[in-house]
Amino acid sequence: MPRLAAVIASYNHARYLPAAIESVLRQTRRPDRFLIIDDGSKDDSVEVIRRYEKDGVELIVQPNAGAHATWNRCIETVARDCELVSILNSDDIYAAERFAKCLPLFDQPGARSVVCTGLRMIGPDDSPLAADEPRARWLRAAWALGGAPVITTWEWMAMANFAVTSSNIVARADYLLANPFRPYRFNHDYFFLSGAALRDEIALLDEVLLDYRVHPQNNINTNPAPLLKEMLRMHVDLYHHFAAELEADGAVRARFYDYMRATEHSISSFHPGLFQLLLARLAAGASDESLEQLVASLDETRLPELHDYPNKALVNAWDGQSPPQLAVNLAGKYEAAREARREAEADRQALRDLARARRELLDSKWLALGRLFGAGRELNADTGKTPAEKLDHLRTAAGRSAWLRMGRRLGAGPHLE
Repeated sequence: MPRLAAVIASYNHARYLPAAIESVLRQTRRPDRFLIIDDGSKDDSVEVIRRYEKDGVELIVQPNAGAHATWNRCIETVARDCELVSILNSDDIYAAERFAKCLPLFDQPGARSVVCTGLRMIGPDDSPLAADEPRARWLRAAWALGGAPVITTWEWMAMANFAVTSSNIVARADYLLANPFRPYRFNHDYFFLSGAALRDEIALLDEVLLDYRVHPQNNINTNPAPLLKEMLRMHVDLYHHFAAELEADGAVRARFYDYMRATEHSISSFHPGLFQLLLARLAAGASDESLEQLVASLDETRLPELHDYPNKALVNAWDGQSPPQLAVNLAGKYEAAREARREAEADRQALRDLARARRELLDSKWLALGRLFGAGRELNADTGKTPAEKLDHLRTAAGRSAWLRMGRRLGAGPHLE
C-alpha cells in the first residue's frame, strides 16, 4: 500500500488552523506522515501547531518564502518516504473520508497522477456560503460547465478552475516533484492543474470532500487588474512550458488546441482579447524574416495537422441552411471537435502507416532490382487527398504489382498489408 503524506503550508491562519489540522487527524484512513511548514507567520500559528505535535504532527518553521516555495519544500521533504501527497491550505477543511475515497483511484488501471474532488465554499464561521453569494454562484457555474455531455477535463479546466484550490490536490509525489509550483501570487494551483489536465492526468471524484474557506484574508481581492494580468502571464507560461511537448506529442497538441479554444468561454478571469494583444506584441517584436522562418519550420512529416483542413468538421455539421458558424451550438461545436479529433487520430495513424510502408518500399532490394527493368513505377504515385487515401492507393498498387507478387512468392518482396 503506498504511503500517504498530508502537508499544510501555514501562514497567519491561527484562527483556522485547529479546524484544518483536526480534519487531517480525524481521517478514516490516517496519513502516514503529517507535515506542517510555517512560512514566517506573524500571529501565534506556530504555538497552535505545537499543540498537535503530540499527535504526530511534524513542524518546520522558516522565514517567509511564499506559498509556492513552501509547498515545494513540503513536497520535497515528504517525498523521501511517501509516494502520495495530499495538500491542505491552513484555512481549509477535509471531509473525514477524503483519503479513504481518493486513494483507491490511484490503484485503478490507467490511474492518473492527480485526484480532485467536489467541494463547497464556507465562510469564516464554517457555515456554507449563501447560494446568492458571488463566490458560491461562481462555483455552481463552474461545475455546471462540467455537466456538459461532451466536455473534456482539459476544456473544463480552461473555462474554469473547477478544482478551485491547491487544497483539492492529492497527487503522486513524483509528479509533484517533476511539476513544482511556480511563483505566482494567485495561480500556482491553476497552472499546476492546467498542466495536469493537458496531460490527461486528472481523475475527478464527483463528491464533496473539501470545504474551501472564503474570508477577508483570501488572496483574491476586489481589484481585478493584478489577477487578470497574472492569468495572462500564466497562459503565456503554458505556451512556453509546453513547447517541447507540443512538438513531440500529437495527443498533447490536440488537448492544447481544445484548451485554448475553450478559454474563449472562460469564467476564471482570463481575458481572450488581452491575450491576443500580448501575442500581437510578441509578433511585433520579431522581424519578417524570423516570422517567415518560424512558419516554414513546421515539419510536414511530424505534424499531420498540415495534411487536412481544420474546419472540415464544422462544415460537416452544417444544417445546410443557416450560416455554418452560427448553426452549431456550444454542444454541437464540442461534438464536431470530438469528431475532428477522432478523424485526426485516424489520419495520424494512417500517416504513420504510410511512412512505414514507403520506407519498406525504399529499403526493398527486390523493388530496387525491379526498377532497373521498369517495374513498380505505379508505387511512386502520390494519389489521394488524405493520408488514409494515399495509404489505400499504395496498398492497392502494391497488391496489383506483378513484380511484388513474384518477389513475395520468392520470399524477397515487401509485404504492405
